[in-house]
Parts: sequence; C-alpha cells; structure tokens
Amino acid sequence: MSFISLLSISPLTIVVVVLCVVALIDAYARNSKRLPLPPGPRGLPYIGFSNVPRKRNWLAYIELGKKYGDLIHYTRFGQRYLIVNSLEAADSILQKNARFTSDRPTFSALDQISGWGRLLVMTRYSEEWREDRKMFHQNFRPEVVSQFHPAQIQGVNKFISKLRTSKEPLMDQISTFAHQAIFSAVYGLEIETNKDDMAKNGQEVVERTETPLIPGCDAYKYIPFIHLLPSWFPGGHIKVAHQTLRGVFEEVFERPWNLMMEAMKVNENHSSLLATMISEMSSDAPKEELIKIKEMGGQAVVAGADTSTSTIATFFMAMSLYPEVQAKAQQELDSVLGPGKLPTYEDRESLPYIEGIFREVFRWHPVLPMGIPHVTSEDIFYEEYCIPKKTIIFPNIWAMLHDPTTMESPEKFIPERHLRSDGKAESNLNTILAFGFGRRICAGRWMANDLVWLVITSVLATMNISTMPNKNQEDYFRDGAFCLPKALDFTVSPRS
Repeated sequence: MSFISLLSISPLTIVVVVLCVVALIDAYARNSKRLPLPPGPRGLPYIGFSNVPRKRNWLAYIELGKKYGDLIHYTRFGQRYLIVNSLEAADSILQKNARFTSDRPTFSALDQISGWGRLLVMTRYSEEWREDRKMFHQNFRPEVVSQFHPAQIQGVNKFISKLRTSKEPLMDQISTFAHQAIFSAVYGLEIETNKDDMAKNGQEVVERTETPLIPGCDAYKYIPFIHLLPSWFPGGHIKVAHQTLRGVFEEVFERPWNLMMEAMKVNENHSSLLATMISEMSSDAPKEELIKIKEMGGQAVVAGADTSTSTIATFFMAMSLYPEVQAKAQQELDSVLGPGKLPTYEDRESLPYIEGIFREVFRWHPVLPMGIPHVTSEDIFYEEYCIPKKTIIFPNIWAMLHDPTTMESPEKFIPERHLRSDGKAESNLNTILAFGFGRRICAGRWMANDLVWLVITSVLATMNISTMPNKNQEDYFRDGAFCLPKALDFTVSPRS
C-alpha cells in the first residue's frame, strides 16, 4: 500500500482499527494471566457492558448482586469497573489493601481540558497528593475547626431566626446557610444568598461532575482520540462541555481568593482560615505554597457547602417522615437542657438520642450512595478473585448501610440502632461510611460533623417540622449520582 493510499483512509476507519487492536491486546492480557476475575455482566468486545444502571444505580447493583455476589465486575470501552456491595469486601479491598487501592481514575485528555484534577478528592495518589492532604488535614482537624464554633453558633442562630419568618423555599434557606458558613470560615467573605455567583459556581461544579460518579458513565473518556473530535462531529460536544467546566473551575478557585486578597490589603485584621495560613507563611516561602493554600480554599467550597446542604436537607426530610423520632428528640432536649434552651457543643455527650439521629441521617440517605471511585495501582486479590491493576472500584455504600442481614428494617429511620447497651451513642466519626474509606476518607469530616450536629440540635430545640405521609419515601429523593432531597414541600414552625 502506497503512502498516498494510507492518506486516503478515513479518520473513522483509523479509529475503528485502533479500537480493535486495543480490544485484542486487552483480551490477550486477560487470558494470559489465567486468573479468575470477579463475576459480572458481559457485553460486546471492547464496548463491554452497555446497559450500565444510571438512575438509582445503588439499588440496581443490589439486584445484580443477587446474581453475581458481593463483587460485580464489568468493562466499558476497555476500562474495568468493580462494584463492591458488602462491608466485609470493602474493608478488605479498600482498608486492608489501601496501599494499592487509594488511587483515583487516570486523568484522560478530557480531564486535562476540564481541570478536574484541581479537586483534591479526585487527585491521583502520589507524593504531591500526600503533601496537599497533609495541609488540608492540619487545617481541618478537630483542634483547629473548633475555632469556628463561635461563628457557627452565630450562623445557626441566624438560620433559625430566618426559618421563623422567611417565605423563601426551605431548600434555598438551607443552601444559603451552608454557603455562608463555608465562605465565612474559609475566606472571611459574606454570601447573601445561594443565588450569589460564587455559591452558584460551586453548585455548578457539583452538577457538572456528577457523571464520573456514576459507575461506567465516564468510560467515554478512555476512547482514544475522543478529545480530538471537532464540535460538529458526533461526540464532539463532549470536549466543549469539558472546556465549559474548566471556566467554572476557574471561577470557583480564583474569584473568592481574589476578593479575600483584596480584603486583606484593605484590612490587615481580615479574619479567615486562609488569611491566617497566609499570615503564618515565612517571607521566603515558595510561590507554590501560596498556590496550595488557594487550591485548598476551592476544595473546601465545592466539597463542604453542597454536601452540608444535602445532609441538612436529608435531616429535615427524615423528621417530616418520622414525627415520632422528632418528638422523642425534643423530649430529650427538654429533659436535659430545659424547654427553649439552645444547645451548645458542650452538651453533645448528654444527648445520645440526638447523636443517634445525627448518625442515622448519614446512614439512611448518604449523599453519594456509590461513594467516590478508587483505582487499583497493582493487581490485588480478594478470596478467589484477582482484581487487576487500573480497575475502577465503586463501594456501594448504600448496600452496606441497608443490608437486611446486619440490621433490622434498614429502609426505616431508626436512631436507636446507633445506641449501645449502656444508653450512650457511638462516637467514632471514622465509622460513618458516608465519609469514605481508607486513606481517601473525607479530610473535612470534622467541620461537617460540628456544623451538621449543631443545626440538627438547634432546629429540634426551637422548631416543629410538619409531618408527611411515610409512603414511597424514595420518591422524595433524586436518583442521579447524588441522593439528594427534592424540593422540601413541608412547613417549619416555631415550637410553642
């Protein structure tokens, strides 16, 4: 074949040939190892399992688990996926093998375009990640986040006051409160409502990054040359979407940072977490250290505001569906604190039933039922199966927290399940699976812990949440990657 003849071959033909070669190499690699893979649905060569569950996939994988077991393995466009349905398997794979399962999915060319890698939660497992994680942990550990308690108390009191009088939709009030708490603590900036641009940018990042958190739905990223497709070509819109996301990321990380830096120039006493970190930097600190501080701020906004919004909204939903739980909690508050008295952080150990509600909110409807994906950096083994290197692992947190073999009536909201025989509540924050596994457990969990607990306790002490029919409760929640309450169409009124 002449060189001119090669040039006449269409781009589509070249893509097809490349895909076939990749599929053959993958098939050869699998067969040459002669090691059993976990069971799961099969599909066409290279294309793999085409009918991946998209809506309420955590429930779909529970059903698939009845056929395949605790581990469900499949491929999509040459990429391997593994769903882990049991806590026992997750503990072995993600905790005991954390050294080899703490990576995140490989950044594709599309990810480079979007700036997806700016999020610490999705950063590859590396020495750089460990340094960034160490900085985040040092500034969000319990001893540090306690400095935000006065501001949190003030913010919660303002939130309660607004609940009494505002006609604004409840979901917007919750979202506004969560964004105010994060922006105030991290940047020292005031957010008027969740409709402010800075708050909306963070929400847009969450919405636009939902697809990669649905198992198998990000497989298109691994199709060779997809980032080179022109916008008019089928699939070319994907690159455009990633370019748009990059612009949103820029707004999230740069705008509040710039506003804070301007405020620090005007007022040398400007107070915030990042301002304190900057003031403590040595005069000869490298520029990279300042960049890391800026990146940490953006992480906190994206991860903190929207997850707190979702968790607090889930609490309101639970109280509206389970009035008997609400009444019992208010009885405990009145008994321990006295009617009408607002709780403080020092009261926490004296309120075990409230603690049970706090933990049950995270169990009953975790914000991310399928967690955040891990990736194997080496071949690992679980029982008789081999889980190959570069397998993307999704822990089905929902399945683990709704396992009827380990708990009674898992679909119901029962705070008592978190109380010990001595009447005290479980207090280890690391046992809340919604915060993740192993070395990738949520670094901001301590701030979320304090904020969400104070909201739950303060609302129960001062407000009555109207009841809703306890039927088809799942209809009140979204069914994408994020299991979030829909519009909260019930009322909240002051306690008499």
